[in-house]
Amino acid sequence: MLTLNIIEHELCSVGRVVRTCSANPSFSAFRLFIEPTPLPGPDTLYLCGTRDDVGKAVSQNCQALYVGAKDGSPDERAVLSVLEGESILVVFNALLDAMYRFADWERSMDDVRFRGGGLQELLDISSTFLQNNVVIVDPALKLLAYTKDVPCDDPITVELITHGYHTEENIKKFKLHKRFKPWAEEDGFIINDTFEVCKYVTVVKSFKTKSSFSVIVIMMCNVAEPDGYLLDVYDLFTKRVEFYAVRDYPDDKPSGNAADTFLKDLFLGTAGGDDAVLERARIAGIPHEARFCLFYIREKDGSALKSRLLSDVSRLVAPAKTVLVDEAVVVLCFNCRSDRCALHCASDTCPLRHASLSARLDDMMARYGLVCGRSSKFTNLTDASKAFDQARIACEIGWGKRQKLGNLNIPHNWGRIVSFDSCVVDYMVLSTNGKGSELIGGTYAGHVLDAIRKQDEASRTDNYAFLYEYLLCERRALVVAERLHMHRNNVKYRIDRIEEQFGIDTNDPELRFNFLLAYRVREALIVPSAQ
Repeated sequence: MLTLNIIEHELCSVGRVVRTCSANPSFSAFRLFIEPTPLPGPDTLYLCGTRDDVGKAVSQNCQALYVGAKDGSPDERAVLSVLEGESILVVFNALLDAMYRFADWERSMDDVRFRGGGLQELLDISSTFLQNNVVIVDPALKLLAYTKDVPCDDPITVELITHGYHTEENIKKFKLHKRFKPWAEEDGFIINDTFEVCKYVTVVKSFKTKSSFSVIVIMMCNVAEPDGYLLDVYDLFTKRVEFYAVRDYPDDKPSGNAADTFLKDLFLGTAGGDDAVLERARIAGIPHEARFCLFYIREKDGSALKSRLLSDVSRLVAPAKTVLVDEAVVVLCFNCRSDRCALHCASDTCPLRHASLSARLDDMMARYGLVCGRSSKFTNLTDASKAFDQARIACEIGWGKRQKLGNLNIPHNWGRIVSFDSCVVDYMVLSTNGKGSELIGGTYAGHVLDAIRKQDEASRTDNYAFLYEYLLCERRALVVAERLHMHRNNVKYRIDRIEEQFGIDTNDPELRFNFLLAYRVREALIVPSAQ
């Protein structure tokens, strides 16, 4: 079917076209108006060579096109008038030619998708109709296809085609000018003529999932302006792109991974019993028993670029499984070959002989300015929902630590990956508000630490931090001396003075445990008090 916008554009070569219809109806057939009168057909356009014929066609509720080869005034009753041009037969032939070309194009596009062709092939056969430079990107802003025979000198487009994805600098520009929100929320074409990011007017069509956008089609109007004709042609093309968007990025699986549904159910505790988990794991290609750990990454600002993060993390941690769950990127790793990496991956255990997964993720979190939560190790897949909660809590505590403890003078050593094993005390303290926290902090060891800290403030000493290092290093004087850049004899002298002054004996293993626990409790109490 051809819209009136397309018909008007196609007939400009055979005469002066005057449009009198403000609507944009579509037509699937064209006929010459010849007596006897035709049957009414709302999707058929009748070509009339006289004004009398226009009146007869309109009186029967038919749409008319007036062809006045030697006439200079339009007929207001017709949707279009072609004046001062070719004969009615030439105009009719031009319409049939346009109908054939567009129908052949649509058949070619449908053939591509029916036989499993890709977006690039779809775009290759469409470039002459679209005229302008067009790019298609995925939720991670990775390039999927572009018009190879229509060059574009826009810097953003050039970088996208050169790198195969939008650079971080370009993404900052999109964020600055708030491009992601309309892509994720608005329907229809989004026309931007502000020239804030692209040097040309852009027409964007984005396809939605429940969480954000999926496939995005962007036309840079570097050759033709986005008039009604071009937008209708663009619409014919994007309707075919929608097939790929729905197929590859359905609502419940925005990352397009076949194992996503199972992993989401697994993490959220809705995967069923042990037998169901065992069967679904087999289908998804995930072992039921292995050395598992789970990583949880969530952006604090709820950025629409979580899909970009998902893509980058997926490539980084492969062959581990990565999925988007409740707007967080979650990694399930089961590739560890060592039973000695209780808190972080050992450097020599990656199946691909890369740096350890923990090291790779830590570097990426630093680049993105993010924090990653990590669960405890587990060996049975049915414990994944518990591990998911552990990693989520660790991520939340990690954000609190990083935001609240940056300038506080307390002993802590938090990296970008926060293990749940390392923040169990923090979770206990945060779970017991008010009086519960006071009771936890009010132990004998806690009172001693409070006294040591008060004396440090009065005498400008650092016995509080020194005792913590001494206990962490298991009272090994040489190790403490190396860490604190002092002589080992001074370590023995200082600990003897602390024990004598505060009446404690660090040879007592239970007291040492209580002291370390009191240190951790006080560190954990800093976050709620700072808030």
